Amino acid sequence: MSLRKVASLDDLWSGEMIGVDVDGNTVLLVNVDDHIYAYAEACPHQKSRLSEGSLTGKTLRCARHHWEFDVCAGRGVNPQNACLKALLVALESRDILLDLDHARSPEAAAERENQQ
Repeated sequence: MSLRKVASLDDLWSGEMIGVDVDGNTVLLVNVDDHIYAYAEACPHQKSRLSEGSLTGKTLRCARHHWEFDVCAGRGVNPQNACLKALLVALESRDILLDLDHARSPEAAAERENQQ
């Protein structure tokens, strides 16, 4: 696993989300109740920037066509058959680290959510 610092917890308060550039790709970081989630920035519908949407609780809403996602599980709420491309996240002190080589499946994201 190759972990890389992409942001700090000081940049991402609980209830916030940001897009960060990593090697020319934008990654969406989301803080829900001090748990950090990371996804490919592009909405699976029409590739809009998800960071331009809104976050209410654990529901992310795309600004363009209002698709909604449960960011803790990476699964679509509306429509339900959509999912986000998740990245592995680790914290070291206040640093947010990503494993850019390995994406998580929605099933792994849901399992992580059930364990918390």
